[in-house]
Amino acid sequence: MKKILLIATGGTIASRETEHGLRPALSGEDMRAALGATGSAIEVIDLLALDSTNIAPSHWQTIARKVADCRTDYDGFIITHGTDTMAYTSAALYYMLEQIDRPVILTGSQRPLGTDGSDAEGNLRLAYEAACSDFVGVCLAFGGRLIHGNAAKKIHSLADDAFRSIGRAEIDLTAPSTPTVPFHLHDALDTRVAVLRLYPGMKPITIDAHIAAGYRGIILEGYGLGSVPGDDAEESFLPTLDRARTRACTIVLTTQCIYDGADISHYEVGVRAAELGVLAGGTLPIEALYVLLMQRLAETPEGETVKSLEKNSGEPR
Repeated sequence: MKKILLIATGGTIASRETEHGLRPALSGEDMRAALGATGSAIEVIDLLALDSTNIAPSHWQTIARKVADCRTDYDGFIITHGTDTMAYTSAALYYMLEQIDRPVILTGSQRPLGTDGSDAEGNLRLAYEAACSDFVGVCLAFGGRLIHGNAAKKIHSLADDAFRSIGRAEIDLTAPSTPTVPFHLHDALDTRVAVLRLYPGMKPITIDAHIAAGYRGIILEGYGLGSVPGDDAEESFLPTLDRARTRACTIVLTTQCIYDGADISHYEVGVRAAELGVLAGGTLPIEALYVLLMQRLAETPEGETVKSLEKNSGEPR
């Protein structure tokens, strides 16, 4: 019999209506009851009770440490969570729980458990199926989809089918899944990371201001394949990107597009940016890039920039 730990953290799935709107009120026991009779033993921990808009990096660390502490006591984990920041938390756990040898499954719902037309029970059953499978790693289970932790993105604010997998195929529970190296908890994060979205007329001084404010990393969401204004623009971003390097601020250039990712080797301005030490975000969604840069900065001495988002070689993953 599989032994599963359900970790409740709040979110819409656990909410009830109050005079000021929905607020987390249900416990992990309510989640377990919704699953009904199963062929596995399910234990429950009420770790957090938060609207996921209030989730911070410190909460990612709390969840990751709890999973790591309990790893050998359970065959799988289900984490119930609010949908608004679930993609960030799934990415954080994906990178923190490196080579986890158990299924760690995040789920939630667009409407509270037990309400008319709620998607909660279906998502809980999907998460339970994944948690009892031979899959290993971090996964987001939602709307009939199983998505790798670092590939999830919420694309609908209301629809049940709220998430998509970006840059990776969805998970096939029947496929072999085996860690290649021993498990390791990487829970150190440097939170001095900003995400800036490029728009027509944006001033390069916006980046300078963030560097002056003490940010060690900036993710810039550029146009198309990851382009920024160059020498033909009213104000080129290239001098600012060069200053970022001299001030030990790591710049990651990604795209505002949801699909296909960034490739800064395609256009001249991207090639020149790369020559200035700018890193490409590849096909990772912004949620994963944000967490990954925090992790890499935590591993990088003060006064130095991150040289690669990948530990060895290849695209960030």
